[in-house]
Amino acid sequence: MDLKTLINTDPRYKDVLRAIIDSPYIERSALEEKLDLSQADLESLLDTLSGEMIILELAGQADSSLESRVPKKVYLVNPEEEKSIRENL
Repeated sequence: MDLKTLINTDPRYKDVLRAIIDSPYIERSALEEKLDLSQADLESLLDTLSGEMIILELAGQADSSLESRVPKKVYLVNPEEEKSIRENL
């Protein structure tokens, strides 16, 4: 499915992409706060975008040693798709 179709089916995709472009390597928790979406809704949107390789989900280093066993997830727009994404936002 192409990006324009995704955005037309659910405008929240546009909000997610804009937030990730504005803050590359944004953490999932920060994304939840910024977008004010439920965890289930955000999970669904992120799964679709990462499945289509529009965004990349990366495991980042935890900030403290207590959290080091659970890598944090950060999101980045796929550099190969960035021009197309910016045109559709």
